[in-house]
Amino acid sequence: MRTENQIVLPGGRRISYAEFGDPDGTPVLYFHGSPSSRMEPLLIGHETLTRLGLRVIAPDRPGMGGSDFVPRRRFIDWPADVVALADALRLDRFALLGNSGGAPYVAACAATIPDRLLAAVIVSGGWRMDWPEATASLPFPNRLTLLLARRAPILLRAILATMGGIAQGAREKELAQLRRRVPPPDYDALAAPGRLEAFGQTMREALRQGTRGAAWELGLYVRDFGFRLDEIRMPLTLFHGEQDTNAPIAMVRRAVAQMPTARLVTYPDESHLSTLCNHMDAIAGGLRQ
Repeated sequence: MRTENQIVLPGGRRISYAEFGDPDGTPVLYFHGSPSSRMEPLLIGHETLTRLGLRVIAPDRPGMGGSDFVPRRRFIDWPADVVALADALRLDRFALLGNSGGAPYVAACAATIPDRLLAAVIVSGGWRMDWPEATASLPFPNRLTLLLARRAPILLRAILATMGGIAQGAREKELAQLRRRVPPPDYDALAAPGRLEAFGQTMREALRQGTRGAAWELGLYVRDFGFRLDEIRMPLTLFHGEQDTNAPIAMVRRAVAQMPTARLVTYPDESHLSTLCNHMDAIAGGLRQ
């Protein structure tokens, strides 16, 4: 990791962010998954991002990491924070990269601030997780999480609190448990040297303030987004693994059908996390378009 910092908005609210990669490279604002944190680009690696000529700036979303919680926020509120961060960093134009739960945040920016964007890219994106195309294929723990997000957020917070223990035990034991829970491509990605530890660090930071921010955000994926996907008029590139069980490909195809300018690139042998880890060269190409 190159640097960590925060900005303070006029009302006093803080947004924390971390920077990775080449400080003179293409500026990319990275929107992490849900729940996750500004540490998520560690899964890609500072060296890889530097080689690709990307200056990656990853902000924590409200209530996660070091960014202050915002009551009753929506996806459509995020572009204002993005503009404030970009202005503070003196970025006139910049690319966006959203991973997993970062997808609607990229879409909201593409719909509302296209004049500030060089490119918009989504990897393994999650959309309306209550669409039948999502629920038909989601594993039971994911379906339970989303049900609780809608109906019993207090119970969801209790479950989320256990996620801070990821990668705290013996590495081989943790990997053995993962092998039983995730598709083989994701297991292989997490088994790479240092990646499981980076994932654990990312999740612990996501829950540093507690679980309120993460629980509120998960509820956003089963409610109206506050904008329509067909409002997007700029090019949008999506990369997705066809073996993804966290964000089923049928759900993604439904979302793409609503975005006239979207282009979907699929990988038959990839899953949720592995697409990001294994195809950064192609993803970087999309960011430079």
